[in-house]
Amino acid sequence: MSQNSYSSQRKFGCGLVVKTLILSTTSNLGRRFFRCPRPNFSSCGYWEWEEQAFPEVDYLCNLESSLKDGNIEMENLKIVVENLKIKVGHLSEKIATLEASNDLEVEKVRTFEDKYHKIKYKFMISCFLFVGFVVALTTK
Repeated sequence: MSQNSYSSQRKFGCGLVVKTLILSTTSNLGRRFFRCPRPNFSSCGYWEWEEQAFPEVDYLCNLESSLKDGNIEMENLKIVVENLKIKVGHLSEKIATLEASNDLEVEKVRTFEDKYHKIKYKFMISCFLFVGFVVALTTK
């Protein structure tokens, strides 16, 4: 706590002028309060929050808190983005592997189709020659 930030002529309890103090804790940062100026062992026990609010201090405290929260959120988003980049890298590798595998399978199918057509044509020619041979034998 910072003491005697400004003086007040308020008198309470024991009749002495009260001290005005400002809190520096995070929960009540900048909030003012009054207390008896005597040490704790001889104090009359007077203590009271100052009713006048300081919106500038509240605004700055809230802004600081928001910035801290924003920085935490930004760090979390950076981690999420990095994880997504890693996942995209893994997916890109899988896609490349699948494309290579697909290209290999397509080539196998083309080779099979070529062999099929060659066999089909050879079979058709064989059938044509066989029919021709049978016709030639039967016409003699």
